[in-house]
Amino acid sequence: MYAKCAGRRNRGGVVLLLMAAVFFGASMSQGEASYDLKGSEFFEGHPADADMNWRLAINEAMSYLAGWQQGDNPIGYAIRVAYLWQNGEGYVYDPSQAPPMCWMLPFPDEGEGEIEGEIIEGEEEGEGEGEGEIPVEGEPVVVPGELVDVPACTFEMGDPWNEGDSDEVPVHDVYLDAYRIGKYEVTNQEYADVLNWAKGQGYLTNSSGGAYTYGLIYAYGQPIADTAASSIDAQITYGWGEFGVCSRTGHGGVVYSMANHPMICVSWYGAVCYCNWLSEKHGLQPFYNTATWTRYWPVRNGYRLPTEAEWERAAAWAASGEGRHWRYGMTSDVIDFTRANYYKSGWANPLGLPDSPFTSPVGWYNGVNPARVSAPDTLTVNATSPVGVYDMSGNVWEWCHDWYDDTYYQGGAMTNPTGPSTGTYRVLRGGSEGDGSRALRSAERGGVTPDLRELNFGFRVVVFPVSR
Repeated sequence: MYAKCAGRRNRGGVVLLLMAAVFFGASMSQGEASYDLKGSEFFEGHPADADMNWRLAINEAMSYLAGWQQGDNPIGYAIRVAYLWQNGEGYVYDPSQAPPMCWMLPFPDEGEGEIEGEIIEGEEEGEGEGEGEIPVEGEPVVVPGELVDVPACTFEMGDPWNEGDSDEVPVHDVYLDAYRIGKYEVTNQEYADVLNWAKGQGYLTNSSGGAYTYGLIYAYGQPIADTAASSIDAQITYGWGEFGVCSRTGHGGVVYSMANHPMICVSWYGAVCYCNWLSEKHGLQPFYNTATWTRYWPVRNGYRLPTEAEWERAAAWAASGEGRHWRYGMTSDVIDFTRANYYKSGWANPLGLPDSPFTSPVGWYNGVNPARVSAPDTLTVNATSPVGVYDMSGNVWEWCHDWYDDTYYQGGAMTNPTGPSTGTYRVLRGGSEGDGSRALRSAERGGVTPDLRELNFGFRVVVFPVSR
């Protein structure tokens, strides 16, 4: 799957032990009738039926069970109460009151048609849990789609220190026309907004090509992005026909919306679809032909992924293209937790999140926010790239347009290169919150299959100048 290691890490399943006797005792002590759980629709349809210790994966407990009313399943109600209380809602378990309805619906009776909750083969059951967007004091205000101009120039591409791998050399001259690049990585909220638009256009499907219902999102025959129902790492939720963003508890019990964090668990196909749909939504020409997953020719004016050369140019070189190739994508040859979200004998984890992904809001390293909210006196450095772009080193790996080829640089000087014409892997750049400093170098190259979706894979967009 990997041409080079791109910071993948496995996660053990987190399991919640449901103490059924406690909740039943509380209910019956207040005069309520006992419940016949064996007759519940939930226990007829859920893969955890056979586990008589009532253990469920935490993402299932927080999402699937959340919508069941007390009368149908008191365990599910108790889980919902506990989850909402933990995330700052202040709910108190009161068996005398019916729980608030959630967006998850019970399974249909036999013979009924598809509803929200269709099971897609190979996916987890359940619905992503999201209790609304919660503003967080101190997070940067980002204008969606904010772009930075990068002038035309010739620059030296590759590793000038010979400290990387053989695919980073030889250093060679590259000429690029002017372009505009996203100042920030595409956020969860931006992606969710475009998904809602795309769903309205009928672009989203399930794995078999039918209308999208929940879980892993497909488009044009390819998997594009996970939701919380298909991956415990995903920050995108789906319920009542609408995509949203989850919230998570950080240091000191503060609840943070993930709206302004980089979109993750997105494939290369998903990044390309976002570019096309954002273009169409804004009245631009879609850049990619999704029948072949190649760019249209002549090229169109819509949003697209940066080429590998455009990415390195924006990460390492001044606007003029003169000066020097910086080691990291924040105009620096040194790196620490005040400059980037990465791993060094532990995660930077600025918000003190209890579990990965340990992403930070885009643009967090702006000289105003603390490096860690647990130590507010140590501030971040305003760690932009030489052209003024944030998070080019760390936070998430970023998809690029190109196919990956470990011998591509041997071709020498190039003009507006777009990578090999074919390949197996697509390029990733920049390193992530789970990678060491070596992976965060601006010359570091990685490649993975384009269908892969990981907790530290994201992207940003580029577009040609209006005058082109």
